[in-house]
Amino acid sequence: MENPAIKKQDMRNYLFYGFIVLLFSNCSITKAKYNALNDYFETIEKDTSKEVYIAREKINSNYTIEIFKLNEFQSFDSKGNITTDTKLFKEKDFKKLKDENPDPPIEDERIWTTNKYWNKNYFKHNKIIFESMNKKTGIESIIEKYNKSNICVYSFSEPIYYQNKKYLIFTNFKICIAGGSPFVVIMRKIKGKWIRTHEAFNLYSLKLH
Repeated sequence: MENPAIKKQDMRNYLFYGFIVLLFSNCSITKAKYNALNDYFETIEKDTSKEVYIAREKINSNYTIEIFKLNEFQSFDSKGNITTDTKLFKEKDFKKLKDENPDPPIEDERIWTTNKYWNKNYFKHNKIIFESMNKKTGIESIIEKYNKSNICVYSFSEPIYYQNKKYLIFTNFKICIAGGSPFVVIMRKIKGKWIRTHEAFNLYSLKLH
């Protein structure tokens, strides 16, 4: 007859090791997301000694999803050639993307979420200054604070997976005093490094000032 105490201990061991596997899996997924973001950021800000301004608030993931569903994709090959891609968007994969990444609805055109934030632990760049963009004055208050008219602020959404983790996507929005045009970056891991393969745009109505 099986000893109940041994059976109970086996169950505890099973739950413990299951928890450890889940923990390491989640850590691996999180690391991949921010590796992708940093691999991209290194291509647009190569000088690591330069001060860079980044919005403290993460852009709402619903904003990323709204741009993505418009199916306006440009594809980049290894030589930098740009073509239109009509095959990346698949309804089944998009539905999964949307269902797995819920964020509160965007209100009053405030695309920056108020309860998710970036900090220096997410970035490899040496000199990052975090400022809030979730205010009516936006970039203007930051320019006034530092008395510099040439300040631009990067904003990013949380990287999210698409097509069973084949791609990572996130919004990049660089805004200066003259305005800015947000777009979605699509990255794929190639030979151990995350590479931008596509960008998605709203060509008609997403230019913000």
